[in-house]
Formats: sequence, C-alpha cells, structure tokens
Amino acid sequence: MSAAGGQRDILCAAASLSAAAAVGLGAYGAHGLGEEPSLVDIWQTGVAYQMWHALGAFACAWVASRKTGRNSLLARICGWLLITGSLAFAVSLYVFVIDGIVPIQGLAPTGGMIMMTGWALLAVAAFRRE
Repeated sequence: MSAAGGQRDILCAAASLSAAAAVGLGAYGAHGLGEEPSLVDIWQTGVAYQMWHALGAFACAWVASRKTGRNSLLARICGWLLITGSLAFAVSLYVFVIDGIVPIQGLAPTGGMIMMTGWALLAVAAFRRE
C-alpha cells in the first residue's frame, strides 16, 4: 500500500469513528436529555453537523483515491478539515447543552468556517487538473 493509501485509510477510520459517535450522541439526545425542546434541538444540530461532515470526509477520501499528487493531498486535507471543523462546532454545542456554558468563545463559528473551507477546497481538488 502506498503512503497516500494509508493516509486515506486513516481518514476513513476517523470519519467512521466520528459517524459512530454521532449515532450514539444522537441516541443520547433523543432519550437521555431532559424535556427542554430548545436544548434537544441544539444537541441534534451538533449531531447532524457531525454526521454530515463525517460522510463528507468519506467523500474526500474517495476524491483523493481518484486523484494524484497535490490534488489527492488536497482532498485528504479537506477531509481532515471537515472532521476537525465539525467536531469543534458540535462539541461546543454539546458542552453548552450539558453545562450551560460556552466552552471556548467563538469555537462554533470557527468550526463552521473550517467546515466551509474544507468544502470549498474539495471543489478545487475535484476540478483541478494535474
């Protein structure tokens, strides 16, 4: 296996773990949180972003497998941006729901910007020719 193939495998494993955590956290939100609908909605927003961006990271690994050189590397970087951004965003929401505090001021919007950067750069990697 090539180094790039191993890096894609690590990205896929990280995306799988993030998706699995989203399933568990979604179940907790549906059954373990209190009756406050607004807090459940905030929790489910975090779960949705975490799951969608885990799936997006799989798409990045797929694009990386179809590209070579810098475009393959860029697609893998995009996958890590999606995972990192979604976890920053979602974890800030989870902590807010559980503790009622904002863990790090600006973490959620920063996570959102990281996710948008990942998606935009994936478009570049997908369309750019070597």
